[in-house]
Amino acid sequence: MKKIKLYFFHPYSRIGGADLSLSRLINSLDKKKYSITFITLEKPKINYYLNRKIDIKVIKQKRVIFSIFDLREIVKKNKEKFSKVIFLSNQNFANVISIISLLGIKWVKIILIERNNPIELNYSGKIKDKIIKVLIKLTYRFSDRIIAISKELGRDLQKLCKKKVTTIYNPSFDKNILKFIKKKKNSDTKIILNVARFEKQKNHSMLLESFKDIHNQVNANLLLVGYGAEKKKISNFINKNKLNNRIIIVKDYINVFKYYKIADLFVLTSLYEGFGNVLVEAGIFKIPIISTDCKSGPKEILNNGKYGDLVKIGQTKKLSKLILKNLKFPNKNKITKMYKSLKRFNIQNHINAYEKIFKEI
Repeated sequence: MKKIKLYFFHPYSRIGGADLSLSRLINSLDKKKYSITFITLEKPKINYYLNRKIDIKVIKQKRVIFSIFDLREIVKKNKEKFSKVIFLSNQNFANVISIISLLGIKWVKIILIERNNPIELNYSGKIKDKIIKVLIKLTYRFSDRIIAISKELGRDLQKLCKKKVTTIYNPSFDKNILKFIKKKKNSDTKIILNVARFEKQKNHSMLLESFKDIHNQVNANLLLVGYGAEKKKISNFINKNKLNNRIIIVKDYINVFKYYKIADLFVLTSLYEGFGNVLVEAGIFKIPIISTDCKSGPKEILNNGKYGDLVKIGQTKKLSKLILKNLKFPNKNKITKMYKSLKRFNIQNHINAYEKIFKEI
């Protein structure tokens, strides 16, 4: 019996939520049913998460737009070997290029996975992002299925591209991560944890300002786990405000779970998200959670504030008060409800949803 061929196109494979979610899907798919090729433009970091060998093709192009012909050539090979060929593209800029590249190859089924709310295209003010927004409207209708990783993201994307969008939550609920860490911290100092790339999207300035306002009112340290372009700006803030002993930038951003284990509070201050894997991970470790009520994901994960606290973007003073409140009087009822709710984000639900689509298209 012929296998189904799956191509995963993820041009910039990095340590983070997208690669972790893709790896969980790839790791769980039946080897007897699927032949998998992962396509990227650089040395893939997804290898860190994979527990099986798959075919990996690195297109040696500096920008996604230059990969149009390469993608087409990769996919056109070996058509007769498989019962079906499915191409899964990740993130808007890659999705647009994928549609353009594969247009006219009718035997290839195209699935577009959107990982950030379209609102992200409004933040930079760059012409490139305005063009992408227009191209989404023009190209997404040629796909066979569009998948969003949260419901609000799906609704907003559907309005933009005028085509039905299916929601499949990320498979972030993995209790196995608990086994990696055995020891709890042995200190009276409270730990506030933030796990996020050091990019403008993650809005670290809001968290830093809030912590600066209350750092003299509580015995707590702030741990920032991540990497990225904003690291220097964050370091400058810490130095300028003489918070070097209270705010710690963690260099070991790969083995993040040990920091969840010692945390007393998790805070996410993003301007926008697609889902928010880190909120689910914090829930697994039964940590109180505060998140900005950004598009999209946190509101759904935290059930409109019933499983954790939501604060509007820019409400720095309110965030400061919520940090103090959660450190002094953690709401055990919310924490318990959050943990019980996490099963909806398990890998089996994720696999079932994807396999249903693979069968239908």
